[in-house]
Amino acid sequence: MTTLDTPFPPAALTVLDVIRSRRTVDISLLKPDAVPREVVEAILEAGTWAPNHGRTEPWRFTVFTGEGRAQLAEVFAQAYAAGSAPDREDGAALEAQRARAWRAPLWISLELHMPEKPKMPEWEEQAAVACAAQNMWLAATAFGLAGKWVSGPVMVSPVAAELLGAPKLLGLLFLGYPAGELPSSTRAPLSEKVTWVE
Repeated sequence: MTTLDTPFPPAALTVLDVIRSRRTVDISLLKPDAVPREVVEAILEAGTWAPNHGRTEPWRFTVFTGEGRAQLAEVFAQAYAAGSAPDREDGAALEAQRARAWRAPLWISLELHMPEKPKMPEWEEQAAVACAAQNMWLAATAFGLAGKWVSGPVMVSPVAAELLGAPKLLGLLFLGYPAGELPSSTRAPLSEKVTWVE
């Protein structure tokens, strides 16, 4: 439960507790169990309710689960091969990229689709996609899932974006049920980060 002393409405306490229990979890710490489709759809729906200054809804998502991860495996391999890593032509390195796709039961791409005639600067639209990702991550947490937003060179590669039909890729969320207890975490006190003007 929350450590706040002020009596807040139950809904507020639930939201605050979900925020505080969200964790970044390495892929090796996830169970292979599939995530039910209705849970995935609820997570995606949460993403679409993100704030968006221009009401352009610039987010698009591609979901990879089950056998569909074979397509993601090829995206990873092709993006890696097109990159600058010294071993980009090494068969074992490409197989390692393919294998990565199978290590989490659920992957969701975070795609930026700018309007044809932009009303807002790109940074604002990127921020909207980030808010959508956070909404999805919090919804996933409420469903007992954990994971990570990955944004390494392969995950934001223009090659990967093109293969997904996305103008720009801001990374992927991988999610699954944790295999054990989630790690604890702390944050520095507000007094170190907030200035009050009253």
